Amino acid sequence: MSIKLDCRECLSKQEEIYRLKEEIKRLKDKVRYQNRQITEGFFGSSTPSSKKPLKNNSAKAAEEKNKGGTKIGHKGNGRTSLSKDKADRVEKVNASCCCPDCGGVDLEVLGQRERTVFDFIIKKEKVVYQLERKRCLACKKVIQAKAPGVLPKNLYSNNLLAHVATEHYGSS
Repeated sequence: MSIKLDCRECLSKQEEIYRLKEEIKRLKDKVRYQNRQITEGFFGSSTPSSKKPLKNNSAKAAEEKNKGGTKIGHKGNGRTSLSKDKADRVEKVNASCCCPDCGGVDLEVLGQRERTVFDFIIKKEKVVYQLERKRCLACKKVIQAKAPGVLPKNLYSNNLLAHVATEHYGSS
């Protein structure tokens, strides 16, 4: 520095100030380095993803994650349903008359649910099964009839799948 100091006391105080400023700078650098290690990992941007420290989940992110479903009013991207008019055949399938879990016979009728399936019986036929639903008054469990000849959550019937497999792998 270009400050001229005359007394020894002032000189020692100024040297102490310089020493403390250097120590503050060194400690700030150390804190910055430790914070960087906490957020980026030990090797900075070269830290492999498996070694990067994990961030705590925020409460907001947890709420959004557990919310589930889509936004209200959103059309959705699921399978399009087939109307009864466009179906080649509409079948009504009755649910069981007793609860499969507890064996109770007091069942409350809840209406029906429609399930669209493509079936193959000599020709392609679009079928809508009207699956009856009931609620057991004893255990409150909802039971529903199963579509005959169709695997769960499958769009195509077992007949159509067997025909396609036979056509593809069968001997000519």
